[in-house]
Amino acid sequence: MNEIPKSRRDALKIFTLGSALAATSVTIPTQAKAASDLSPNIAIIGAGLGGITMSAHLIDIMPKANVTLYDANQTMHYEPGFTLIAAGVYTTKDTKYDKADLINEKVKWIKQNVQSVDPNNNSLTTNDGNIYKYDYLIISTGVYYDFQSVKGLNADIIEDPNSKITSIYTPNGATKSNKFIQELVKNGGNALFAEPNTPSKCGGANKKVNMLLNDLGQKNNQKSLKTILCTGSANMLSSPLHAKMIEQMYIQRDMEYKTRHLLVEVDTINQIAKFDKLMPYTQDSIQKIAKERVEIPYDYLFVVPRMKSADFITQAGLNTSKGDVAGNWVDVDQYTLQHKKYPNIFALGDCAGVPKGKTGASIRKQYPVVGANILSHLKNKPLEAKFDGYTACPLLTRYGKAVMVEFNYKGAAPTLECMGSTRESWLNWAVKVYLMKPMVMQAMIHAKA
Repeated sequence: MNEIPKSRRDALKIFTLGSALAATSVTIPTQAKAASDLSPNIAIIGAGLGGITMSAHLIDIMPKANVTLYDANQTMHYEPGFTLIAAGVYTTKDTKYDKADLINEKVKWIKQNVQSVDPNNNSLTTNDGNIYKYDYLIISTGVYYDFQSVKGLNADIIEDPNSKITSIYTPNGATKSNKFIQELVKNGGNALFAEPNTPSKCGGANKKVNMLLNDLGQKNNQKSLKTILCTGSANMLSSPLHAKMIEQMYIQRDMEYKTRHLLVEVDTINQIAKFDKLMPYTQDSIQKIAKERVEIPYDYLFVVPRMKSADFITQAGLNTSKGDVAGNWVDVDQYTLQHKKYPNIFALGDCAGVPKGKTGASIRKQYPVVGANILSHLKNKPLEAKFDGYTACPLLTRYGKAVMVEFNYKGAAPTLECMGSTRESWLNWAVKVYLMKPMVMQAMIHAKA
């Protein structure tokens, strides 16, 4: 019921391959194009998309460098594919990769997680107690999901195939999401979508599932299906233009949503979600927030967890200094991605403390910046490479339709003007379904895109 016609698939492969790959190519700063004879000892914590891509790039620009990845997990998932698992287009097998097949053979891989970092002595300690020195440290640990911050929730409930709660952010959760969609379209029911008010990677993921469910329900004339989106934030997305676009889509499609509704507790027995309705106000020039408890029953609950960085980041004093207990991200300059206190430490990906940039598309723009700036620092030159905050998300709005959401620190930043900033199209859907995964997993992760 959501199959794309074969003729369209074939046409896409012929028509868009060259143009889309050209559009997504990375312009690597001139300084980083020529290979350097320098041979620093560079440690990268985290062998996910960011860490593996970064390690491949460093080998390209500094063939004599000693590059080491630290990560105990030997499997990675193509996480942008999770929404397509929920949609029934992908399976978990389509997103699962063995890291050994992805990591450059010239990169040393220590299959241990990092327990602590001593930035004053340029060393890190792994979980087995071994201590390693570095000249430069790159942190790319991604985010950790804090399901238990909501009373009554934990990761086991999300993974339990028999529970009525799921999250699009895990492989099993994505599979459960597909199961929930099928059951809701067949039988109807109340589907509740809950999001926090703290930074999240791919802030549109839950909304994609919500809109696909709504679309499929309408196509199957399921009149007893009801969906509600509750987000703890005041806006639908951090980009004002796209936040308004999503809001208008919800209004036009008569989809219920509530802003400033923060999930704080779940009664799993009675299937009731409890929210704090946040009502900001000013009293005596002081900003305050009043709260009212709101209870919403559900048949199926889709949760976006609060997200945070690895504990060692805070323990080492590398976290943001603004009291951001929600995430404790790595405290880097938002343009150079260099740590504000320790000049030989950089970060990229979801753990980096920048205003925008918790998507794989952000990493594609970040890794050349980190590479170029490490070279500059080695040569005692100013750090001229800059990350502009680029973030991209193909927002699935219907089966066969999507909007290519792209923005940076300044606002909307479409790669191709013909695709528009807020325009739904089948081409955007096709790029998401057919082109993005090979571009990322066959090119970008080897630092070739």
